[in-house]
Amino acid sequence: MKIKQKESGDVAILEISGAMHGGPENMRLLELATELAEAGKKKLILNFGKVNYIASNGLGILITTKTRFERDGGKLKLCALNERVLTLLQVTKLNSIMETHGSEAEAVAAFN
Repeated sequence: MKIKQKESGDVAILEISGAMHGGPENMRLLELATELAEAGKKKLILNFGKVNYIASNGLGILITTKTRFERDGGKLKLCALNERVLTLLQVTKLNSIMETHGSEAEAVAAFN
């Protein structure tokens, strides 16, 4: 898994690519979200446009990332999920706690 960081106004965006398995490389997502929260960022989008697979450990990291980022008043949104990842969120019922948007632009606009 690789992560590219960028911003759109006051919204931090992490573009994730590859597969989300467990392990140290995937913990980087949690580390980056924590760093952003500590820097005072309150709006975070995880762009899943290039994620092709999420393992159960990857789901755990995603849930922990959301929980920790939102603990101090931040808001996290997901965008650009492919059909496979979207179905996984629906089957696990995580779509009920994860706000999703079709595109990055839609997710940014949803913050306003």
